[in-house]
Amino acid sequence: MILVTGSIKFESKEELENVSQALIGRAQRSRKDAGCITYVFSRSLEDPSEIILTEKWESAELLQAHLEIPDEEFAVLLTTAKIASATIVSNTSSEEQVLMQR
Repeated sequence: MILVTGSIKFESKEELENVSQALIGRAQRSRKDAGCITYVFSRSLEDPSEIILTEKWESAELLQAHLEIPDEEFAVLLTTAKIASATIVSNTSSEEQVLMQR
Protein backbone atom coordinates (compact mmCIF):
# COMPACT_ATOMS: atom_id res chain seq x y z
CA MET A 1 0.00 0.00 0.00
CA ILE A 2 1.19 3.51 -0.81
CA LEU A 3 0.28 6.40 1.49
CA VAL A 4 0.44 9.95 0.14
CA THR A 5 0.20 12.79 2.65
CA GLY A 6 0.84 16.47 2.46
CA SER A 7 -0.29 20.00 2.94
CA ILE A 8 -0.85 22.96 0.67
CA LYS A 9 -0.84 26.39 2.27
CA PHE A 10 -2.40 29.11 0.18
CA GLU A 11 -1.55 32.79 0.53
CA SER A 12 -4.96 33.44 2.09
CA LYS A 13 -8.16 31.76 3.17
CA GLU A 14 -9.87 33.55 0.25
CA GLU A 15 -7.44 31.95 -2.20
CA LEU A 16 -8.30 28.54 -0.78
CA GLU A 17 -11.98 29.37 -1.27
CA ASN A 18 -11.23 30.32 -4.90
CA VAL A 19 -9.71 26.91 -5.66
CA SER A 20 -12.02 24.74 -3.56
CA GLN A 21 -14.18 23.58 -6.48
CA ALA A 22 -11.11 22.51 -8.46
CA LEU A 23 -9.84 20.53 -5.45
CA ILE A 24 -13.23 18.87 -5.01
CA GLY A 25 -13.23 17.94 -8.70
CA ARG A 26 -9.71 16.49 -8.44
CA ALA A 27 -10.69 14.36 -5.44
CA GLN A 28 -13.86 13.10 -7.13
CA ARG A 29 -12.01 12.17 -10.33
CA SER A 30 -9.12 10.56 -8.45
CA ARG A 31 -11.40 8.31 -6.40
CA LYS A 32 -12.50 6.67 -9.67
CA ASP A 33 -8.94 5.75 -10.69
CA ALA A 34 -7.82 2.14 -10.50
CA GLY A 35 -6.11 1.36 -7.21
CA CYS A 36 -7.42 4.38 -5.30
CA ILE A 37 -8.49 3.38 -1.79
CA THR A 38 -8.77 6.89 -0.30
CA TYR A 39 -8.34 10.40 -1.70
CA VAL A 40 -9.28 13.29 0.57
CA PHE A 41 -8.57 17.00 0.78
CA SER A 42 -9.46 18.40 4.21
CA ARG A 43 -9.13 21.81 5.80
CA SER A 44 -6.74 22.42 8.64
CA LEU A 45 -8.51 23.25 11.90
CA GLU A 46 -5.60 25.47 12.88
CA ASP A 47 -4.97 27.39 9.66
CA PRO A 48 -7.91 28.40 7.43
CA SER A 49 -5.57 28.86 4.44
CA GLU A 50 -4.20 25.29 4.55
CA ILE A 51 -5.51 22.01 3.23
CA ILE A 52 -4.31 18.53 4.08
CA LEU A 53 -4.10 15.77 1.47
CA THR A 54 -4.48 12.10 2.37
CA GLU A 55 -4.36 9.35 -0.24
CA LYS A 56 -4.09 5.55 -0.11
CA TRP A 57 -3.21 3.49 -3.19
CA GLU A 58 -3.04 -0.26 -3.71
CA SER A 59 0.41 -0.06 -5.32
CA ALA A 60 3.13 2.28 -6.55
CA GLU A 61 2.32 1.29 -10.13
CA LEU A 62 -1.32 2.30 -9.78
CA LEU A 63 -0.34 5.59 -8.10
CA GLN A 64 2.05 6.29 -10.99
CA ALA A 65 -0.68 5.51 -13.52
CA HIS A 66 -2.95 7.98 -11.68
CA LEU A 67 -0.26 10.67 -11.80
CA GLU A 68 0.06 10.22 -15.56
CA ILE A 69 -3.65 10.78 -16.28
CA PRO A 70 -4.08 14.28 -17.75
CA ASP A 71 -6.13 16.59 -15.49
CA GLU A 72 -6.21 20.02 -17.12
CA GLU A 73 -8.31 21.68 -14.40
CA PHE A 74 -5.90 20.57 -11.66
CA ALA A 75 -2.85 21.49 -13.76
CA VAL A 76 -4.21 25.03 -14.20
CA LEU A 77 -4.85 25.27 -10.47
CA LEU A 78 -1.26 24.29 -9.67
CA THR A 79 0.16 26.90 -12.02
CA THR A 80 -2.19 29.80 -11.22
CA ALA A 81 -3.16 29.45 -7.55
CA LYS A 82 -1.39 31.62 -5.01
CA ILE A 83 0.35 28.86 -3.05
CA ALA A 84 2.61 29.93 -0.17
CA SER A 85 4.04 26.44 0.37
CA ALA A 86 3.32 22.83 -0.46
CA THR A 87 4.76 19.50 0.61
CA ILE A 88 3.44 16.14 -0.59
CA VAL A 89 5.21 12.85 0.11
CA SER A 90 4.57 9.16 -0.49
CA ASN A 91 5.41 6.28 1.81
CA THR A 92 5.20 2.53 1.43
CA SER A 93 3.31 0.57 4.06
CA SER A 94 3.06 -3.18 4.37
CA GLU A 95 0.60 -3.19 7.23
CA GLU A 96 -2.14 -1.09 8.75
CA GLN A 97 -3.12 -0.91 12.40
CA VAL A 98 -6.54 0.40 13.45
CA LEU A 99 -6.06 2.87 16.30
CA MET A 100 -9.71 3.79 16.78
CA GLN A 101 -12.98 2.61 15.30
CA ARG A 102 -16.59 3.16 16.33
